[in-house]
Amino acid sequence: MTPLQASLFPHVNEYQDVMFAKQTHANSAQLRQMYALHAMNHVFKTRDRVLKNTTKLKSEAADDLDLRDQGFTRPKVLIIVPFKHTALEIVKMLIALSGTKQQDNKKRFFEEFGLPPEDDTVDPKKSEDFKKTFAGNIDDCFRMGIKFSRKQLKLFADFYSSDIIIASPLGLRMVIGAEGEKKRDFDYLSAIEVVIMDSADVFLMQNWDHVQHIFEHLNLIPKDPHGCDFSRVRAYYLDGRAKYVRQTLIFSRLLTPEMNALLTTHCKNVAGKLKIKPRYTQGSIADVVITVPQIFHRVPCASPIDADDARFTYFVEKILPTLRQSVVQQKHSMIFVPSYFDFVRVKKYLEEHNYNSVQLCEYTPRREISGARGEFFRGEASYMLYTERFHFFRRYRIKGIRHLVFYALPDYSDTFYPEMVNMLESDASKDVTCTVLYTKYDRLKLERVVGSRRVGHMIEGAKDAFMFVEEK
Repeated sequence: MTPLQASLFPHVNEYQDVMFAKQTHANSAQLRQMYALHAMNHVFKTRDRVLKNTTKLKSEAADDLDLRDQGFTRPKVLIIVPFKHTALEIVKMLIALSGTKQQDNKKRFFEEFGLPPEDDTVDPKKSEDFKKTFAGNIDDCFRMGIKFSRKQLKLFADFYSSDIIIASPLGLRMVIGAEGEKKRDFDYLSAIEVVIMDSADVFLMQNWDHVQHIFEHLNLIPKDPHGCDFSRVRAYYLDGRAKYVRQTLIFSRLLTPEMNALLTTHCKNVAGKLKIKPRYTQGSIADVVITVPQIFHRVPCASPIDADDARFTYFVEKILPTLRQSVVQQKHSMIFVPSYFDFVRVKKYLEEHNYNSVQLCEYTPRREISGARGEFFRGEASYMLYTERFHFFRRYRIKGIRHLVFYALPDYSDTFYPEMVNMLESDASKDVTCTVLYTKYDRLKLERVVGSRRVGHMIEGAKDAFMFVEEK
């Protein structure tokens, strides 16, 4: 094992819940190999125990035996990944680790989850992070069951005869369905004992509600028996307490409040929890290569519930008037809004108050993107609203920005913050500004920008405004 695998595997093998917020493109293969080994180990140990107990029950002394070694259904491991190309890597590892001589539906799997070499191209002008994230098949709607036997591995097995289910949040959500739908099914999640979330940060850019929906339907009492032998079902399943022995492994590039909430609400493993997060020595502000004053404004608010309203009020009353004065002299002001709900709110306000603006969000039609970029660059539109999800999926370089306002810091503040600031025009003859709004509840995002040493003072200190000028 590598040093990383050797340090993590003992905790994983003891079936503790693990939140690992230091995943990178460089260490992802190591992490996948480690949890694939753990998943295989769990499946084979469980199967061997069931087979041995079945043999015992066929013996003459079977009348005195009470062997409880199963759940309501067969699937034991659920692996949730964002894209098909990630699933492809994991299945390759499972095939190699299984030692099976035959793999059913292997050709179909590689056709559906792979890409022909001529189609597997990413714009070379994009950042390295983008190229690695979106290399390969990026379809985000899929689910597949994997069944193991002694010498055979079957891909695309029926869920109720599978040992491992690998799926995207959207793919699984479509099968689970919603309350009131006639055709919905989630009984196959009733006996899941290990949940693995790979690249959990990408789920935030897709739809985190799907992840929450999946966890709400884990380890519930099934509606139908599905051929279950209740005499061999473990007592804690019958008591509805399976969630307390379920292991959850979360691998992410960063730590967010949504992940902390998931860990607190749905991860109640009696074996304990382990959370590993990075320490940021300098923060991504050190990656800003142009000389521009970066002013951070702390928005006062009493509780997380009031944070959105407090931020909007502060933006409208304090930031927007200053921005409008700058636009009188020179246009080209970008407002970076991470949340789509905040984006809609700010957009409506600008339209109602006759601000000349264009918008780029994840729902903007492709034919309108180039038009909006052109209008902003030429100064025909004074303001541009820009969302984090749009930047995540597109990574365009927007030209002509002279005033940049972060309505809130992005989740990917370790990379998106310097990327956006470095887009500012660096012409010394022009007035260039960068403004950031944050609340005391944005500690995790802010830490990735300013570093672990500074964040405490900026959150808890007496001052409400801080200015950074990185001299290059």
